[in-house]
Amino acid sequence: MTKIARVPDLYEADEHAWIETQIAALAQGEDRRLDRPHLIEYLSERTIRDRRELQSRLTVLLHHLLKVRHQPERLTRSWVNTILEQQREIRAIVDGIPSLGRQAETIAAIAYPDAVRAAARDTGIAASVFPQASLWTVGEALAFDPPEPAARGRHLSPRGR
Repeated sequence: MTKIARVPDLYEADEHAWIETQIAALAQGEDRRLDRPHLIEYLSERTIRDRRELQSRLTVLLHHLLKVRHQPERLTRSWVNTILEQQREIRAIVDGIPSLGRQAETIAAIAYPDAVRAAARDTGIAASVFPQASLWTVGEALAFDPPEPAARGRHLSPRGR
């Protein structure tokens, strides 16, 4: 006979199955079946994880916007692709979690010093040269349309000279 794991044990063994049992208990109004301590822990961790992801993605986006602003001549397809990917993922987060969207400006302000440090490291420009506060609101950063990188290393054929 197979023994069914107790709910607290299930939380440790199979998070997905544990979530399903919690959803079922809530849907059926069976509050006594809820694993309250783990449910509180899980939801708290999830909130922190989502906020951390938004902050990380804003850091990367602002980092690349700073590089484009301060060294446009070095713009690469990689920079453009990173900007576009971060914009897409940030939009998905703020659209999917409206409460995080309402906090996005505050989270961006927290992310900005890390973006400056990264941009300073990548560009060789002193961190003190960058503005102390972001030049972009979150909306402006998400709307930024990066230019196409200039072609590099083109060699003219002897006939083209």
